Amino acid sequence: MLVELVGVGLTFHGPAGPVEVLRGLDFTLEAGEAVAVVGRSGAGKSSLLALMAGIERPSCGRVRVAGIDLTTLDEDALARFRRRHVGLLFQNFHLIAGMSAEENVALPLELNGHRQARARARELLAQVGLLHRRRHRPAELSGGEQQRVALARALALDPPLVLADEPTGNLDEVTAGEVLELLFRLRAERGTALLLVTHDREVARRCDRILRLERGRLWPERQRQAEVL
Repeated sequence: MLVELVGVGLTFHGPAGPVEVLRGLDFTLEAGEAVAVVGRSGAGKSSLLALMAGIERPSCGRVRVAGIDLTTLDEDALARFRRRHVGLLFQNFHLIAGMSAEENVALPLELNGHRQARARARELLAQVGLLHRRRHRPAELSGGEQQRVALARALALDPPLVLADEPTGNLDEVTAGEVLELLFRLRAERGTALLLVTHDREVARRCDRILRLERGRLWPERQRQAEVL
């Protein structure tokens, strides 16, 4: 089992008092599995991903990823955990504006001490069809190109888990389809587990399971056998 959440609760404290986002949530994700999480805006879907990435800490319960109990780690250990075990893909790309595409992809490799970071970054950019754009900065790339760079960066260290938060939300329909094809192809080739937050039902149907986040808990909507790609 790659991901296990047991009795997880998450409460934020705001000016109007405490807001319970997640409560008593249990969840598992197997290696290589693709799961879509749907639900209304504000239901806590992004917070759920943040917990699995060690960006947020649960108010109660246990979060285990790749056999590691994230609740026991300090901030430095959590940063190392993210580099080694989790690829993050966001709606707004989160590329570093002052860096080229190659430098953005190479960054996690360099932080992890990879001796051939630039060469590996070029290999990854070639896989997403952007080697010819490696010297361009994010502002010089289209939205679809930026998301391809972000995908290459997310997969740079071959993480067992990719967490994707509305990864096509800022893309037009055609470009979104192209990015999704690439995401699912690379996921199949690498055997990477995928947890995908989306409002798009067509995107969700490509996953092995669809779960709805409602009233602080995950409820199964549909389960099917994984397709052979």
